[in-house]
Amino acid sequence: MELFEEIDSIKKDLPKVKSVSKEVNKIELNIYQKISIVIFLICVFLGIFFGNLFPSCGASYEVYSNYCETTEFNVSLMIGIWFASFIVCLLFFALGHIIGLLSSIDNHLSKK
Repeated sequence: MELFEEIDSIKKDLPKVKSVSKEVNKIELNIYQKISIVIFLICVFLGIFFGNLFPSCGASYEVYSNYCETTEFNVSLMIGIWFASFIVCLLFFALGHIIGLLSSIDNHLSKK
């Protein structure tokens, strides 16, 4: 029975929903993270714009013809722009997160 008594003395209660929500709400985005979110949103609209600006040939395109009879929305260009902007903005967001962590470590060490 000593093992169970030790477990009872060591165990902690699970955190309440209010305390968890307070911890989540304390997270603040720094300028790098805000810029990366704005750039990603701009690139989403640019992907749609360039997909429409540079259309691809339709299914009725002949191999030896220089003229497209019908054009379609260029989905592959749009997805390519979205993917590239997601990777770049993700790296920029991660850089901002690393800078935020380093500044919080610096603030913590300077208080001692």
